[in-house]
Amino acid sequence: MSAQSPYVAATIGADVSRVSHTDSNLYSSPSNDAEVLSGSLRVGSSLGTNWGVELEFVRSGRSHRSQIPIVSPLAGGVNIGSVTSIFGVSPVGIPISSVVNFQTDVRSSHSDLDAVLWARQRLGGTIDMVYLGGLVFSRERVDVTQTFPTGIRVLAPSGGFRTTLIDYGTRPLVGVESRIRMTSHMRLMPGLRLQGLGDGWLLRPYVGLGWSF
Repeated sequence: MSAQSPYVAATIGADVSRVSHTDSNLYSSPSNDAEVLSGSLRVGSSLGTNWGVELEFVRSGRSHRSQIPIVSPLAGGVNIGSVTSIFGVSPVGIPISSVVNFQTDVRSSHSDLDAVLWARQRLGGTIDMVYLGGLVFSRERVDVTQTFPTGIRVLAPSGGFRTTLIDYGTRPLVGVESRIRMTSHMRLMPGLRLQGLGDGWLLRPYVGLGWSF
């Protein structure tokens, strides 16, 4: 791509996210790790011989996970006769420990607007290496559905609770990609980008096609 030449590109890739969580023999927090497909559209321009700017919109696929968290057991020695009619787990007056299992379904997706500055290193007549850094303005949507066992649906007549969480954030982004000349205007663009998350990171390998004007 020549100096001060605008371009457009489209990519398809995979979003591999890793998020902090806790594992213990007493308690384990659910993992929010995910691997989903993603796609992007970008516009950019060279502002000098070997550097330029770019704006990219990225949309990830929708991840889904199910889990059965465990509510802490009732302490030994507690008379649970009063809740037997709900849980149906013991005769009246017998002190026991009990657990209640319920199903939790979590579906999440995110969209990003990436603003980056890039620098180019020419490796020959047809291949450029591009190094980039910038900021990601992200929006993540998480839909949580908790479904209770039939025996305790008196607590939730609809059979469960539904919650939608929307999170906005601004994170750093770094990456590297190749721009391989295919025609005088078309480029093949394989690359790798790494961006921060609220409590983790997201790695995005991708391949795309770019068209310079």
